[in-house]
Amino acid sequence: MNTIDGQFTAVLNVLSEDVRFRILALIASKGELTAKEILSEFDFTQPTLSHHMACLTEAGLVNAERKGRFVIYSVNNETIDYVISGISSLKSVSKKTLKEDPDTDGKELKKSKKKKKKDKNKKKKKD
Repeated sequence: MNTIDGQFTAVLNVLSEDVRFRILALIASKGELTAKEILSEFDFTQPTLSHHMACLTEAGLVNAERKGRFVIYSVNNETIDYVISGISSLKSVSKKTLKEDPDTDGKELKKSKKKKKKDKNKKKKKD
């Protein structure tokens, strides 16, 4: 993933909602859950859960498989890997930037701050 695209930001937007992230974490911890099982862990109504589950499934974060009259929800690992890859690419860019530009390196920055401080002290002593 070289650039951040619309799908990536849409997935992050869905995950930015605290309740949705908690629902996803619950499903991930259990493997598979029905709506009834998810509802037992939260204090909101079934229509509210339906809304959150629709957001999670549309973003590709959750798989929904109908078994009889129940829908079984599970985490879509491909989308999770996609998000991890996208976040990791940001870290890689930071490392490359530091290597290419020594002025942005933390050590170089500390040295320049110390030098500026010494220069200020010398100037004060002259006055």
